[in-house]
Amino acid sequence: MAATIAMIDREGYAAATTERIAKQAETSKGTLLYHFKSREAIDEAVVRALYDNGAAYMTTRITAVASSRDRLRAYLSSNLRFIAENTAHVNAVHRILDNTGAHIDIPDGVPGLRQLLTSGQLNGEFDSFDVEVMALSIRAVVDAASRHFAANPNLDVDHYIDQASRIFDKATTS
Repeated sequence: MAATIAMIDREGYAAATTERIAKQAETSKGTLLYHFKSREAIDEAVVRALYDNGAAYMTTRITAVASSRDRLRAYLSSNLRFIAENTAHVNAVHRILDNTGAHIDIPDGVPGLRQLLTSGQLNGEFDSFDVEVMALSIRAVVDAASRHFAANPNLDVDHYIDQASRIFDKATTS
């Protein structure tokens, strides 16, 4: 999978043929297709790995804190940090999703955010606001960051994370 990620990130989706991926991985096309069955299966594995790894990375950080406010900060900072630390993989996934007609079922982060925001409102940590709009706004910032980080490798990620956290801290506070 690392060979696929590196090739798509470096040379683009169209250049990442199964032959070239196999060569990059120092294996044969037959061996590659034995494990993945098709190019579509390779693409799906790359996409799923990013989301699975991201979820694991974020979950440990989010569950390590108790308050809704701290969980929201952990959600934002861990999501953005994971993106920054995995830009090649994120970029490869963008290219796969942008270039294939295949439907790859990817997790929707909005339901969990709605639950977190609703919990924060119910326990008095967050002000009154439309939970759906706030959850979609948070996701929009994270999703935009995934492309912005790849396009700007010298970006001050810590500053970006701090600013995004401050924006949503103020937006959720009375």
